[in-house]
Amino acid sequence: MQTNKVAYAFIAPSLLCLAGTIGYPLIQAVSTSLYRWNLISGTRRWAGMKNFLDILSSTETARVIGVTLQYTGLSVALELGLGLALALLIRHGLLKNWPGFAGFRVVLCIPIMIAPLIWAFYFKSMFSPQFGAFNIVLGWFGLGPVPWVNSPRYALYSLIVADAWQWTPFMFAILLAGLLTLPEEVTEAAVIDGASRWQVLRWIELPLLKPIMMVALLLRVIDSLKNIDLMIVITQGGPGTSTEILNYYAYSTSFQAFQVGYGAALALIVFVVIMALVLALMVALNRSARQGSAA
Repeated sequence: MQTNKVAYAFIAPSLLCLAGTIGYPLIQAVSTSLYRWNLISGTRRWAGMKNFLDILSSTETARVIGVTLQYTGLSVALELGLGLALALLIRHGLLKNWPGFAGFRVVLCIPIMIAPLIWAFYFKSMFSPQFGAFNIVLGWFGLGPVPWVNSPRYALYSLIVADAWQWTPFMFAILLAGLLTLPEEVTEAAVIDGASRWQVLRWIELPLLKPIMMVALLLRVIDSLKNIDLMIVITQGGPGTSTEILNYYAYSTSFQAFQVGYGAALALIVFVVIMALVLALMVALNRSARQGSAA
């Protein structure tokens, strides 16, 4: 009992900091979401759950959710595929003691060390129609410039490329760490029994790597859902509304349309979606752990 009291005393400052930095703003957001509040006119009147009901019944919300799912799904899938491919390649080089591979895995992680806002400004210059790096490279091959972020046809995919370029190293680092901790005895026994490298990967390594992949996927889905830097700096949700995801929609509603009550309700819906994903992952991991211990 005395040990528990000492432990609580040590974590109490952290809990107080969390209550101040997370709890209080969350309570204020919930309170704000229950009002129709226009910052320009200063009008503030009680709305109860009407903001949430309007959001859930709005066709605009359905459109924004569609864009959000497309952006999150494609970017995270691209990052997972490229991250796994890079992790397998670097692991192979490390196991073979090829020169330079130990340092190469550090170089690959440089993009995740750059602040997302700075990364957004960097890619804004790269997407420039006249002077951007992408169109300069196309010009070397005799191809005309592409309006990367100035066309509704390409804008969302351009942002997905920018997001994947920065966050694929995150997936790579986590998956490489997982691959390097897999038991070598199991894979060696499978190879001795005649299994090909593809069969070892498909039926042994990927199932063992599944819990780590789920954690990496969840972290990236959460980051992708709350991403806003690329949209603010590069496209402002445009052209038109082609890159308007939920988090940017909540931002623009609050600080451009000045409807802070409606915007707070949108932000809370994003928060609830993220918490639901976290709980779903925890349940899946616990189920996987129980199945592993039972086996």
